Amino acid sequence: MLPREENLLSKMDRMAAQLKSADIAVVVFPMYNYSMPAIVKAWFDSVIQKGVTFGEKRRDGQMIVSNAEKKALILISSGGVYSNEQFSGREHALSLSIQEFQYMGYSDVRGVLAEGMSMKEEVKQTNLDKSMRQIRAIAREWYEKERYEDSKSVSPISKNRRFDKL
Repeated sequence: MLPREENLLSKMDRMAAQLKSADIAVVVFPMYNYSMPAIVKAWFDSVIQKGVTFGEKRRDGQMIVSNAEKKALILISSGGVYSNEQFSGREHALSLSIQEFQYMGYSDVRGVLAEGMSMKEEVKQTNLDKSMRQIRAIAREWYEKERYEDSKSVSPISKNRRFDKL
């Protein structure tokens, strides 16, 4: 490759390495035209790299998944409401994001869609409150598991301080 091409690809490699090093990935974006913004799709396309963020080749030639213990949380806002029957087939942002992380072998992929953000204030606030409750429940579940697993090596005081901030 030319040096310029190597430089361009090195940015993708850095993003993929950053994702691989994280135990929990959180992706946040607004829904655009029923799907994700182009830059978010470009990020997924950049970080999904064979042998880096999905599947590693063993000596016997078999591919193994390296993200089996990783978690991902996708947070999306939308102007409209897509959970009702009339518009249910139009949402492609959350469904595609979940598939991307599952493709990379993430064992726990969750998504929260804050719908109706361009609607009346009452609808907007109700949906935002619902989304915040979902996010808090996911965070508590994930960190409660971690707290339990770490309980043998962490003192109860530091353990509770970390969990109380959620």
